[in-house]
Amino acid sequence: NFKNIFPYTYESRYVSGVVAGMKLKELMDAGTVTDPYIGYVGAFPYAEVVSGYTAFFLGIQSIVPEAHMDVQYTNSWYDPTLEQEGAIKLINNNCKLISLHADSMGAPTECQNNSIPFVFYNGSAKDACPDTYIVASYINWAPYMIYSMQATMNGEEIAADWIGTLENGGVALKDLNEAVAAEGTAAKLEEVKAALLDGSLKVFDTATFTVGGETLTTYMADVDDMGDFAPETEAIADGYFHESEYRSAPYFDIQIDGIKLLNTN
Repeated sequence: NFKNIFPYTYESRYVSGVVAGMKLKELMDAGTVTDPYIGYVGAFPYAEVVSGYTAFFLGIQSIVPEAHMDVQYTNSWYDPTLEQEGAIKLINNNCKLISLHADSMGAPTECQNNSIPFVFYNGSAKDACPDTYIVASYINWAPYMIYSMQATMNGEEIAADWIGTLENGGVALKDLNEAVAAEGTAAKLEEVKAALLDGSLKVFDTATFTVGGETLTTYMADVDDMGDFAPETEAIADGYFHESEYRSAPYFDIQIDGIKLLNTN
């Protein structure tokens, strides 16, 4: 009776990265920012977090190719104090824009206090941080609840693996703050979403990133995840990393060039 349920979070992360990239470019064009340095407050160094921040970063680089990003881990799924401290560290390092894989207001509050634009996760901070909140990517469980209840009512088998996507509404963006976002963001957001939906854009296109200066042509991922941490599945084909396609849970755990980890424990 075991079922796997997980969304393509990386899709909404990528789109939110494009939104952030447009804001960063706006600041650079205005001369306010000269070094496109991004910060990210992450929870744990797991594939779920790595996949998300990498997608976000690639979205930014699609607009600002020279952008670079530091990741500060909290090693907690929810700790307002550690998330705030992570944001403080990134801001003190002269970070110009922040995103996070955390749900508290710890980091957003610090961004608001220091006039640092940020992208939120699984909620909106538009009212609390009107001068710095840009947009949020979030998981929407409603499509799965509807699907599973309808299947039960109809006596149908619930799929062993279900994935929330941009297409079925399982992942989405929330409350674009046009007072902070760059001009033209709403239209660009829809353009990128359409490209993801029609398959003309792949988030983890191997032509868009390198590892150790090299383009990846093969990567064995731990998809079966039997607790042995043994990679057994080729994840790269047709020029891109097939994230979450072989199971409904992330397994992209690659550290790409341009992202630096400030801590891992």
